[in-house]
Amino acid sequence: MFRILSYFNIFMAIVYLLMFLLNGNLLIIFGVLMVIVFSTLVIKMIQSQGRSNLIHYALGLGSLGFAGFLLFGLVHIIKSSIAYHYFSNTLNYTVVTSLFVLSMVVHFILFCFYRTPA
Repeated sequence: MFRILSYFNIFMAIVYLLMFLLNGNLLIIFGVLMVIVFSTLVIKMIQSQGRSNLIHYALGLGSLGFAGFLLFGLVHIIKSSIAYHYFSNTLNYTVVTSLFVLSMVVHFILFCFYRTPA
């Protein structure tokens, strides 16, 4: 389950980057890269049955910060869509961003509780 979620995070990061690359700035590209690197390190840790270290937690907290940034933007997009009655592309953005944020948060929570098999 944890490995599948890691692969899903990588997939969602790529989808998010491809969908919003034209409107993206350096922070979004850096955040997507951080999510990809964190998920890749988690997959490697699971496969090699290694232990987590400080870099895993630093990248995980960075991914959570990126998730907070996306959530902040999502709230403002929804508020302005309601205020101006403009819903043309809001649903696509809302679904993709919500799934991406949810998967990043769940991934970090599962990472914090993951223990290597003895």
